[in-house]
Amino acid sequence: RYRREPRRCGVVVGGDMSTNVEKFLAREEELRRARKFCDDQAVLGAKASFEEKGLRKFASSRIKRETETAAEEVECLNYEVTQRRRACLKEFYEQQQAMYEQELSALGLTLVKERL
Repeated sequence: RYRREPRRCGVVVGGDMSTNVEKFLAREEELRRARKFCDDQAVLGAKASFEEKGLRKFASSRIKRETETAAEEVECLNYEVTQRRRACLKEFYEQQQAMYEQELSALGLTLVKERL
């Protein structure tokens, strides 16, 4: 009575064959673009990582250089402070010596200085 058609396993036979091929090729093109996008993203990630490392190295070298410069400045300032203190002390002792000599002179005494 009724004749049963043979199963075709999801593949369209006949004039629709070219549609299946076109769909397949479109899907392959879509996959190719997706793979290319993934590859491009991987390359961009590698470049970003490289740049980030470079920036970190630059920052650390800048910090090291600034630290060395600051240490040199502190060393120079310490030397300058030491020299100023010495000069102030020398001036203070000279004033004290002069005052002592004046007091002795007022009493009619003198201080014998012997220079070698």
